[in-house]
Amino acid sequence: MIVDGQIWAPHQAFYIQSMLFNCHSAIRSVSRVDAVFEKLPKEVTEDDLASLPTHAILNELQNIVIQGAALSRYFWPVRNDYEERGRLLRAALSVDDSSPLKARDLRNAIEHFDERLDKYLASGISGYIFPEFVGPRPIEDGVSGHFFRAYFVDCGVFRCSGSQT
Repeated sequence: MIVDGQIWAPHQAFYIQSMLFNCHSAIRSVSRVDAVFEKLPKEVTEDDLASLPTHAILNELQNIVIQGAALSRYFWPVRNDYEERGRLLRAALSVDDSSPLKARDLRNAIEHFDERLDKYLASGISGYIFPEFVGPRPIEDGVSGHFFRAYFVDCGVFRCSGSQT
């Protein structure tokens, strides 16, 4: 409920509590991924990368993206009816339009994942197909490589079904 241009304090607590869930979930995922990479030796070998828990790393990275998309909706609601609430939350928490949470591409990639997957699979993919991958970005050698979920450690790019985030 908005009263005198502000979210009523008891209601603001509910928004903040809800957003804290998203933040804590993302932070836990960051900590888990960090703990895995901290265990790597200074000079990382291919064997070191091959021994990484790829599935767990990609799950945590995807959770970070999902939680970021959820936070984005609080600050920049999709429907016009909720724009004022978003503006007030941004002001209360000092979040401005330069925040990476505002990026619609990331949010849309998550919210419309099923549709993007339909299009991706209908495009007639051929070449090398990697359901899950964690390692350096492969060198382009003329043969198409398709990564369903990947994290390229050398450039910090997370890719999910052809999209990059």
